Amino acid sequence: MNGKKKKKTIRKKKDESNLDLTKFKPPLEKEDSINNEETKEKIKEKHILKTDNDIIDDYINKVNKNNEKVIYDFTDCLFFSKYKVTKKISEGNFSKIYQLTDINTDEIYACKIEHKKAEQPMLEYEYKVMDYLRGDYIPSIKLYGSSGDYNVLIMQLLGKSLDYYIKKLEVFSIHTTAMLAYQIINILQYIHIRGIVHRDIKPGNFVMGLSLKNLDLYMIDFGFAKKYKSMTSLKIYPLTENHELTGTSRYASINAMKGLSQSCRDDLESLAYMLYFFLKGRLPWMGIKEKTKENLDKKILEKKEETVDEILGKDLPIQFCEFLTYTKKLKYDDVPDYNLFKTKMMEVICLGGKTYDKIYDWTDVNKLKKEEEPVIEKAICSCCKM
Repeated sequence: MNGKKKKKTIRKKKDESNLDLTKFKPPLEKEDSINNEETKEKIKEKHILKTDNDIIDDYINKVNKNNEKVIYDFTDCLFFSKYKVTKKISEGNFSKIYQLTDINTDEIYACKIEHKKAEQPMLEYEYKVMDYLRGDYIPSIKLYGSSGDYNVLIMQLLGKSLDYYIKKLEVFSIHTTAMLAYQIINILQYIHIRGIVHRDIKPGNFVMGLSLKNLDLYMIDFGFAKKYKSMTSLKIYPLTENHELTGTSRYASINAMKGLSQSCRDDLESLAYMLYFFLKGRLPWMGIKEKTKENLDKKILEKKEETVDEILGKDLPIQFCEFLTYTKKLKYDDVPDYNLFKTKMMEVICLGGKTYDKIYDWTDVNKLKKEEEPVIEKAICSCCKM
């Protein structure tokens, strides 16, 4: 032995985590081009009905020049000569989500639509991640390709998001939260084993199956997902620093907010914060106001660091506190004990003689405003950046 100690070096900003998955890297999120609040209030919204792509493009070009916001709709458009768009379901940062019908079979699907000339195209990347991960917890893909001037991803139609339900009910019961936690830990174990971290754990990115025929939970929105290890060597990519936050400040892990690259531990810590939000309806760092996003994130980070886990989990089953404490102690390259906390969540599920019955708080339709059609909700992340 030469007596020399190997030093761990933290590489700055070098990113190799998507090399094995695809040549396409997640796009950077565009900063808002209109920063003046008074200007924002004066933005004119144009509502355009159209079936002609050229007409849409003309309006888009005008918007790019005039800084006007355009709301356009693909309803009744036909893609791939057989899929007719019936309505818009929701809208995200980079694409819109529509419901469409196969005119030959009457089968119904969801789809994302993105213009080929989008400044930050990401739909192909998301498709590749979903195709790589395909399994029980990921929406199945029907078709991805280009139709006319648009990239279109057609996939399984699912039900409402957890964001929808928490807004309706304000809080979830311990039983419902524990059942969701069990499923989400299982989903994260599934994608982590395949070398992927999601990096944007939040209620809007988990949706229930469609109607009472499917009571399982699904993970969606993989636009910010990333490989954290090589599936050839099974080695975790080196820890890097000085990253701007990818994810949602409310649920982001402490290390992610400090600019460190994310791994399994960060998805799990984000989940822990989300569970507390379900149980209490708010988190200690909600309501903080700052003039700039940078200062807001700084204040949220400070509040997260000073908040004692036991205080956050007061009057709740100890398993939730144990889960948060465990995730915060994980090292970057640690392999989490998923089964341990699935067991602990099952203990919570069975409190009071209850079972893993998949009867959620919203199963009682009288608690919710009845809607005719299922909705897929995709919450917009206003603080994501690679």
